[in-house]
Amino acid sequence: MVGCRYNAKNTLPKNYLYFAEKFGVKIFAEANAHNVIPLPPTQADGARYAVAYHRTTAWIHGREQRARARNVIFSGGTLGTLSLMFHCREITHTLPRLSNRLGELVRSNSEALLGCLSPDMKTDFSKGVAITSIFQADAKTAVEPVRYSAGSSLIRLISAPLINPKNSFFKRLFSLLWMMISQPVALLRTYFLPGWAEYSTILLAMQTEDNHLRMRLGRSWLTLFRHGLVSQLAEENPVPTRIEMGHHVTQEFTRRIHGNAVGSIVEVLFDTPITAHILGGVTFGRDDQEGVIGLDCQVHNYPGLYVVDGSIVPANPGVNPSLTITALAEYAMSKIPPKSGSLT
Repeated sequence: MVGCRYNAKNTLPKNYLYFAEKFGVKIFAEANAHNVIPLPPTQADGARYAVAYHRTTAWIHGREQRARARNVIFSGGTLGTLSLMFHCREITHTLPRLSNRLGELVRSNSEALLGCLSPDMKTDFSKGVAITSIFQADAKTAVEPVRYSAGSSLIRLISAPLINPKNSFFKRLFSLLWMMISQPVALLRTYFLPGWAEYSTILLAMQTEDNHLRMRLGRSWLTLFRHGLVSQLAEENPVPTRIEMGHHVTQEFTRRIHGNAVGSIVEVLFDTPITAHILGGVTFGRDDQEGVIGLDCQVHNYPGLYVVDGSIVPANPGVNPSLTITALAEYAMSKIPPKSGSLT
């Protein structure tokens, strides 16, 4: 989340991109792809697609530039990949045959971001590796204690004291305001006083429960009424707004250290779940009626287009999904045939 302070973590700049460049890959930094365009089959260079992109650091939108390729891999993370694929299907219409299953079965890893503010000012919770442990709270719930380094306190702005979520919105709002008024010191420590990371512990609760939502291209006040990704609750197995075991662990942890329990403000006040690990939306299937991609991670109806990121994860792993995504990426790359005459 904030980088490894002990230089012990595999990262894109230190490992994957470094070795990619050693193998001849050219990296275009500060570039945002906004369209993928199929090319006529008779191209002298063998290219099947053009990727249109613009500079993200330009003062204005910047002029469109294009890169040509025989194969294109969507790997923008779940939200980035879904945004681009929906844009190509419904706005530019360059990929109109993308499956109607696009955006289905989006996963939240069935998780909750909870935490506790410790009254102990002698213990510095910010020192050490960000995540060092995980325990199984019950058969379906894992909990990771997470620490932030000193100065990394921006997440405090989305937190709020834990209150009874079963009340109506106005009762929750009143309870939240009353807690802030009646506990001014906790209010100050939550939002204003320095040193938040030094006395805070995040408890990330994750479950293997099967639940999901849908993503669509639409307009809402969250997208500033422009076209963007909007979520819809699924009729079957909707994403829960509250992870009961996560709340139980947080309350017990808080009781033992005599601290103050906190959760995300969207869950506490608006009864809306939050996740740090959005997954799915690009489903596997034997054809475009069943899914967006085949078992080789290639997009149905578009040879040479692949999807390789968290959007192809087909279930809630119930733990941090980074290694699962890495394993899927290794699998996907094994399905791409080598160039003629190259070593395998």
